[in-house]
Amino acid sequence: MLRLLPALLLVSCAAEVPPSAEPGDPRVLPLGAVAALDGSYSEGDDLSFAWSVEPAEGAVLNDAESPFATLTAEAPGFYTLRLEVCDAAGRCDVAETWARVDDPASARRITDWGIDEFASATSGAGAPGGFKDDEDDLCQRCREAAKGTSSQWVSFCNTLPKTTSDERSVRGSCQSINLKTSQERDNWCFAKFCD
Repeated sequence: MLRLLPALLLVSCAAEVPPSAEPGDPRVLPLGAVAALDGSYSEGDDLSFAWSVEPAEGAVLNDAESPFATLTAEAPGFYTLRLEVCDAAGRCDVAETWARVDDPASARRITDWGIDEFASATSGAGAPGGFKDDEDDLCQRCREAAKGTSSQWVSFCNTLPKTTSDERSVRGSCQSINLKTSQERDNWCFAKFCD
């Protein structure tokens, strides 16, 4: 009985694990599609779920308080999907992924693609140059984020400007490699921001 007591004390004193949100992979959808969102890989005990989509116009989110929400794509565009999970102690974590909705009627042929689309960092072709930022430390910040967690990478991607279509494609490209290895993210950083 005395041998069992330390084991019981160790188990009862184990540190609680803070929640960790996992919204799943990025996706590309045709207009009108319904996408199943799966936040069930989020970690933590007794979690509550809260999905949101930005921009809210053009997309309908159902069962937003469930780990298994659905997104209905009603307008073409780029949507940020955010999952917040909270445990009973009130600790929360937020993570993001994205969905791009394409209108099949406006689909382009491969011959219509520009160099940024065809030779992106994820294509393996490696276009020279790419988006350049005036900040000297963008390369360094990107490479540091590449070494971090998925949430840290998404936070970095969200710092990229999104005011023009070219810059939005860089943000989308950044977010699309969220679940890749640190080395693949680092290669992306080098191709986009480092000389």
